[in-house]
Amino acid sequence: MSTWNFRKNIRKHIVLAFFAVVGTCSAWAEPLFIGYYPDWGKWHKPAYTVDKVPYEKLTHVLWSFITPGTDGSLQGDAAEDPTALDEMVALAHAAGTKAIVSLGGGSQSENFVPVASNDALRQKFIANLVQFVADHNLDGLDMDWEWEYNPVPDADTIAYNKLLTELRAALPEGKTLSAALPCSQYYGKYFTPEVLVKNLDWFGFMTYDITGDWDEKAMFDSPLYPHEGYTTWSWEQTRDYWKKRGVPTEKMVFGIPSFGFQFEGATGPGTDFTKGTAKQVPYKDIVVNTEWEFFFDSVSVEPYGVSSTGYVTFEDPHSSAVKSRWVKDNGYAGIMVWEVSHDYIEGTGNPILDSIAVVLRNGSTDAIPYVRKIRTTSQPRAQGVTGKQVDALGKSVKGKPKFIRIFEP
Repeated sequence: MSTWNFRKNIRKHIVLAFFAVVGTCSAWAEPLFIGYYPDWGKWHKPAYTVDKVPYEKLTHVLWSFITPGTDGSLQGDAAEDPTALDEMVALAHAAGTKAIVSLGGGSQSENFVPVASNDALRQKFIANLVQFVADHNLDGLDMDWEWEYNPVPDADTIAYNKLLTELRAALPEGKTLSAALPCSQYYGKYFTPEVLVKNLDWFGFMTYDITGDWDEKAMFDSPLYPHEGYTTWSWEQTRDYWKKRGVPTEKMVFGIPSFGFQFEGATGPGTDFTKGTAKQVPYKDIVVNTEWEFFFDSVSVEPYGVSSTGYVTFEDPHSSAVKSRWVKDNGYAGIMVWEVSHDYIEGTGNPILDSIAVVLRNGSTDAIPYVRKIRTTSQPRAQGVTGKQVDALGKSVKGKPKFIRIFEP
């Protein structure tokens, strides 16, 4: 496989990603395309402010985050100064996009338990949220209460259910309520599916962070399908797990990361790494790093990079297009991206978001052609001819469905 020279070829790849899907319109409604906006984007260099969000490509944009104060109040940048949030709402609505506020976040959920467990504080928090929705013309709320301990006490699950049920009842008709949820049973078993199905408009499965410093080996971060030795979980397993728990297809939203995980000391997927070194890296930083040689695992549908010092697992426009095709062709609710600043490149735009938008909006996905040059162990193949199935190390794989056409023009 060959190194992708991003600086020279990025515009070419974006164009190819845009025209990756051809055919007639699909029989079902346009899938949801949800992008999380980080309120700390203003501190990026260069700043990622609300005017840079590609609203016209999204169906929903989610401001991240508002959190509960210990007294049931609202905390966060938008609670203290809603100027940027109001601008986001105005820009979104002008583009025909819904604007939502997400509650909590992975490292900001510590106050949910004391607030949701107390009847008076829970009611105060809900009243504040409903008023906030009205004051800022929001289209709904998204719950992102994430536990950082396991096992989770039964009392916490009960508090979550009360908050979700009462918030649903308090929101005006027409306002949506959704939730970011774990993709596997590790945390998923602490949620009550019956309560979720009754109260949520969609389930946002966080099908990323599937690998990290907690793993024994450096694995793939967001694989569509399982690949023994290289994956610990996958989108397909997420679907199967939550389907068995009663979640309907039409409420399933799957998460695409616009970032990667970098592991020092690893030589590829399934290899040892230096503990304590795994870190998230935005897509925009990965693709401009000339130290990486990029490869593609066609079984799990994951690109990755290897250098003299480590390994990175990430998403690119091609893998995102294939996963979006899987969502659209199977009738799932849609795609969400964490988060919209990670793949924003000055003067270029959002390559991953662009690719997803094309697949979700432009009808049938009968063919996802070549996006970037890939060298396999087979001979070069002509366009439109299905290529050889190879694993992350270029080894031929038999008995697997062919989801990607791998060839060199």
